[in-house]
Amino acid sequence: MGDNLKKYDWELVFNIITRAHSINKHLDFFNWLQNSVSKVLPHDVLVAAWGDFDTGEIAFDVSSNIDDVCTQKLLGAPEVFKYLMTNLHQRWIKNDNRWYAIHKFDIEGISSHAPTPFMRSLSNMKSVLVYGVKDMRGKSDCMYVFFDRKDSFNVATSVMGLIMPHVDAALRRVEYIETPLTDEELVRELTEISLSDREHEILNWVRSGKTNFEIGMILMISPNTVKNHLKRIFQKLDVSSRAQAVAKFSAPHIPSRFKRPLIAN
Repeated sequence: MGDNLKKYDWELVFNIITRAHSINKHLDFFNWLQNSVSKVLPHDVLVAAWGDFDTGEIAFDVSSNIDDVCTQKLLGAPEVFKYLMTNLHQRWIKNDNRWYAIHKFDIEGISSHAPTPFMRSLSNMKSVLVYGVKDMRGKSDCMYVFFDRKDSFNVATSVMGLIMPHVDAALRRVEYIETPLTDEELVRELTEISLSDREHEILNWVRSGKTNFEIGMILMISPNTVKNHLKRIFQKLDVSSRAQAVAKFSAPHIPSRFKRPLIAN
């Protein structure tokens, strides 16, 4: 992607920025990244790291579409991961505080020193994009590190300049998860998005790319009935599109015991 964006691309960037102002919770942030930001900045994992990179006193927040890669799995991060973040931070400083990308990045050697599920999942990443924010008042820098399974990032500088300040502002608005949620808190949080067996079936076929008509044929119900089920699903998940519905209920931070697996075709 070059810096000369097409009219459609600029409209997409504008819509992404507009949606950023409605983010108040981690789930909002995750859906915004996966369903909107990823259209102009494709990635598998975003790790936000902030604190004192000289002493290693760093906190983390994670948005990911990969199992075993989430904020709670990174609490008490292994020293080798902190070393990685510190190293990326030093490169950012040496690059005059400008964002940069590392193509064909080999993290497997680093991951082998900390064989946790989180690090094993990151070992599949092949490219890294690093964007930093210097906090002159709080004296703590914030690093946004995007990981992707592709060999390289190809992002317009203009897009980074427009999107990343809103990523930074949005994440600062949501509450930091310092401790894992208890089972009671998880149940309370997820009760409102429990789906019926029929709704699970329909969501599965939506994920497979089927139209309302096709789903109706498969389940032997009318397309209008499918449409009504989808309306209820959207209301339960607080989304407005089929893609958002699949992404939200498939999110890795929702424990599997609260959702039925979507059936592979």
